[in-house]
Amino acid sequence: MSKYNTLEQLLSVFWLRPETALWREIDIRTMSAFEMLTPSLDLGCGDGTFSFIRAGGEFDKSFDAFRSVTKLDQFFQNVDCFDTYDDNLSVQVTKSPKYQIDVGFDHKSNLLKKASQLGLYGSLKQGDANQPLPFPDQMFNSVFSNIVYWLDSPQSVISEISRVLKPGGCACLMLPNITFPKYSFYNQLYVNGKDTRWKFLEMLDRGRFADNIRQAKSLDEWQSMFECSGLKVERHHYHLSKLIIQSWDIGLRPLFPVLLEMSNELTPNRLIEIKSKWIEIMKVFLDPLIEIDKTLPGIEQPAFHCFELRK
Repeated sequence: MSKYNTLEQLLSVFWLRPETALWREIDIRTMSAFEMLTPSLDLGCGDGTFSFIRAGGEFDKSFDAFRSVTKLDQFFQNVDCFDTYDDNLSVQVTKSPKYQIDVGFDHKSNLLKKASQLGLYGSLKQGDANQPLPFPDQMFNSVFSNIVYWLDSPQSVISEISRVLKPGGCACLMLPNITFPKYSFYNQLYVNGKDTRWKFLEMLDRGRFADNIRQAKSLDEWQSMFECSGLKVERHHYHLSKLIIQSWDIGLRPLFPVLLEMSNELTPNRLIEIKSKWIEIMKVFLDPLIEIDKTLPGIEQPAFHCFELRK
């Protein structure tokens, strides 16, 4: 797998939600210099798909993130349709990841069951990252997390990450910039504008604004938190421009339930055939979007930070 030959894998897994593949591909490119040195921790690993693909793993074309979904009729009621597990479904890995991550940690048991099929994690542990992490001091050489901003107290979590890192250890954190709320259609048009004509955007937002945009902070604010926890910024990158965020904010999200319903009516062979055509079309649009994102004028800061931190 070449340095950035991950987009096709991401599109294959998230084919009905290509905006997710777009975001994750830019994440992978932005954190390309970060190494998961053993012993390592994936904090908020979810089903492990992102870290698996970043590590060079590949799935069979028949696999995607939507085969185990529940309560689809409640999709627009903020229900997590992916928090489910089907014992009858197995993941077909066609290429093993280039390295293992020692520990995957998440609060959802169903997602950890999915992650257990990937051959990526040495062990998986369920727990709430809002509480002190269940690991001894100075256990890990590397920590990756893109869920810190979902938690109640980012400062507490960052301090815990510092505690479990060995001296000289490194953490990579994806965190929202202060500009992130400005690029949300729901926030911009309905929350701030108070225009009831845009109330329908609540269905599009599905609680995302309340859950994660509330923790958006400037570079200086995040750096201050790191310093309080004994972590030094070794590298910092802005990524995810306004163009990308607004593309992701809508994407195919409104159509997802009906698209999934239609795809479930296809035979396995026909599904792979259509999915392959779908991916090729999406790449035509997403490849240049990713390249354009890197060259857009810096008038408006991108929506996310990628920090590599050293203890």
